[in-house]
Amino acid sequence: MKLFKNSHGNVRSGWIILLCVAFIYGLNYVLSWGLIKVLGAVLRLTGDIDPVTGFYSPLVDWLEETFLPITLQLLMEIVMIAVVLLMWKVMGQKWEDLGLRSFKIRFQRDGLVGMILGIVCCSVIFAVLLLSGNAIVAPVQIRFSSVWFGWVIIFLFVGIGEELMNRGFIMSSLRRTNNVCLILFVPSAIFGLIHLTNPGVTFLSILNIILIGMVFSWMYYKSGNLWMCIGYHITWNIFQSSVYGMPVSGLTGIDSLLSTHFPTDNLINGGAFGIEGGLLTTFMTLLLFAFVHYYYRNSEYRFLPQDKTSAK
Repeated sequence: MKLFKNSHGNVRSGWIILLCVAFIYGLNYVLSWGLIKVLGAVLRLTGDIDPVTGFYSPLVDWLEETFLPITLQLLMEIVMIAVVLLMWKVMGQKWEDLGLRSFKIRFQRDGLVGMILGIVCCSVIFAVLLLSGNAIVAPVQIRFSSVWFGWVIIFLFVGIGEELMNRGFIMSSLRRTNNVCLILFVPSAIFGLIHLTNPGVTFLSILNIILIGMVFSWMYYKSGNLWMCIGYHITWNIFQSSVYGMPVSGLTGIDSLLSTHFPTDNLINGGAFGIEGGLLTTFMTLLLFAFVHYYYRNSEYRFLPQDKTSAK
């Protein structure tokens, strides 16, 4: 039983995390499979798909290229958020111990700072790439579309879902271990590993994601709330892809206001993976860590249960 329970008779944190992750991916697979099957059946009834003649209408192409990528990604994030909140509630825990502390006050103080940081960090890297000739912006007509707004909404949910899971649930579940290194590193490593199958992935790109995960973990560890992590995550992704038109974690083809391409793939621009696979992001992440450490220098919040007080 020691494999499953600790000395206090509680289920070990690792099993709780594993169950949550398995539930998220299992439920998402079932719902995605069901959606695709239902959609296929409807299209056959409407005549947009004819399996006998092999006919596919233009609607099918639009669904495959536009509707499904957005819908399935959004479904994944909604499932992640719902499962985390449900499991935390079933465990009888408080929302504030998941990092959801005082939205009105904490978001205004930390969330907005996180959003500004995400914009500034991404924009500085983008500007350096342009000035150094490591990125070129093609002439485009800036326009907004329903698809563009769809991706912005997705990145909004990605920021909330991934931080709620990787920082909120995993770090809060590991709180009982009283092991700071474990609490900070495990969610960051998982954050990096879930990007292993992304297009254009490299060793440096995974290292950068783990590093930014460590910074996010430090934000939560020092403040007790997720709002700065969420804010940074949202604007970093949106400006990287939907605004500047660069690959985001290897993902391309996202509607953007600008269209940016790299003349050559190198360690500066990150190549096919995007700036998250470049040395500029490594350097910027280290600067970000220094800023966060300074920003929370007077924080009285204590993450570990045996020495916990209220944050200022």
